Amino acid sequence: MFRNQQYPLRLDQSELGDWLSYFQIAVNISRGVKKLHQMGLAHSDLSYNNILVDPVTKSACIIDIDGLVVPKLFPPEVIGTADFIAPEVLKTQHLKLQDPNRHLPNQKTDLHALAVLIYMYLLRRHPLRGGKIWDLDSEKDEILSMGEKAMFIEHPENNSNHVKSDHLRKWDAFWGDPQKIPYTVTGPYISELFRKTFIDGLHDPIRRPTANEWEAALLKTVDLIQPCQNSGCTEKWYVFDNTSNPKCPFCGTPHQGTLPVLDLYFKFDDEVWKPENHRLMVYHNQYLFKWHVSRKVIRNENLTIQDKMPVGYFTFHQGRWVLVNQSLSGMKDVTEQKEIPPGSMVELIDGKKILLSSEEGGRLIYVTMANQ
Repeated sequence: MFRNQQYPLRLDQSELGDWLSYFQIAVNISRGVKKLHQMGLAHSDLSYNNILVDPVTKSACIIDIDGLVVPKLFPPEVIGTADFIAPEVLKTQHLKLQDPNRHLPNQKTDLHALAVLIYMYLLRRHPLRGGKIWDLDSEKDEILSMGEKAMFIEHPENNSNHVKSDHLRKWDAFWGDPQKIPYTVTGPYISELFRKTFIDGLHDPIRRPTANEWEAALLKTVDLIQPCQNSGCTEKWYVFDNTSNPKCPFCGTPHQGTLPVLDLYFKFDDEVWKPENHRLMVYHNQYLFKWHVSRKVIRNENLTIQDKMPVGYFTFHQGRWVLVNQSLSGMKDVTEQKEIPPGSMVELIDGKKILLSSEEGGRLIYVTMANQ
């Protein structure tokens, strides 16, 4: 929302980062919440007021943890911040604290707030603030629309809370209108979690995705991101939409030239390779990492410095897309039955199969050329 040229208090562009910055910010927030929950704690008041972010360094820090909930030791002292309070908490706030039907902040309410944060960082609007008015009394309407009657503004089967574009302020007209930028621009993995949170789990807390699921989906989505070829695009990056003619949803610039799509496969048994529902989109001078090569290397905060080093890279060389092997032993062109030793390269062509590692857990990639 802050990028619009007509916004009255617009920040300098150099301070805003780009769309990819907010994926890393969301990953860091998810990891922080995951750590809290692994220790049996709940934050109880996750919101944009209690998250410090730096879009330039892509860092994020959860603050204001004086309201931590420790089951059977420290009960919740607050119900949260407006916009981030889970519907079940608002719906039952009129009940006494000791009432068994009263819902208080816990790990499940944290997961609602986490999803709202991620939605707002990536799409710059609130997932529940649509055009539906439930009561003429503003205070009652707030409690109903965020509580008992809460509904996803992009619900595919119920449009009663869809955004009314003519009610948007001029600087919110682009991001604030889901018709222009729907939640599906975040890609298949994150879109699925938004549906699970704001449709399936909105009033059924047990169905909300965990922080670990958010981290995994965000990281898989980063592998789908492409740089926009318009140097003037403010977002700089977008998620590949799995179409034959991809384009940036933010500025409308179509992708020029072929686009290698690499689907990852794992060895199920001696003769069978199965897809992992994970793909890597290639762009010029993109790196290949160990977490792409092997299922035994998990991309999380515990990676060693050595595991963070690239083992290969992709480049557009003399009119051809190639993968350069920097340090992998055992890489093989399965299609042509040729070894690809360190320091050599292999051309990426439609239908090519490349074994990244012959070690246990090593993956195979299958190449599809899009936008031909």
